[in-house]
Amino acid sequence: MGASVQLIVNDSLCANEDGFKIQVRLNWYRSLPLSCVEDVSLVLDGESIDKASIVFGINEHEYSLDEMAELVDECWFVQDYATLTVKQPGKVSRGGKHTVDAQIFLRAPYIPVGPGKFLTMPSRYSTVQVAA
Repeated sequence: MGASVQLIVNDSLCANEDGFKIQVRLNWYRSLPLSCVEDVSLVLDGESIDKASIVFGINEHEYSLDEMAELVDECWFVQDYATLTVKQPGKVSRGGKHTVDAQIFLRAPYIPVGPGKFLTMPSRYSTVQVAA
């Protein structure tokens, strides 16, 4: 995996009325369709975030994690960040210092590892940020 790319963008934690947002980068050497994002998980201050409350935003569109598997025509480009929006009010406040742990599993559709199976790469990163 691209060790030079941090999964979570520095200083990207942002509080809002509905919850919070954090930006993540694709930690792979080539762009991938969103259908290759097999799993996304977030932990805030040691507490797992319910996946149903996470919205994946990219290319001016937003998707639930359940929708991702069908998105073969929407790409996550290497140079672009995605915004993970968590709809859980009160978890993050402006000026608050929080530990955010993100984990994303990506499937490389061009690297077969068996019949009908393809390489899946986990990427995990933890950071402490002050919310804007």
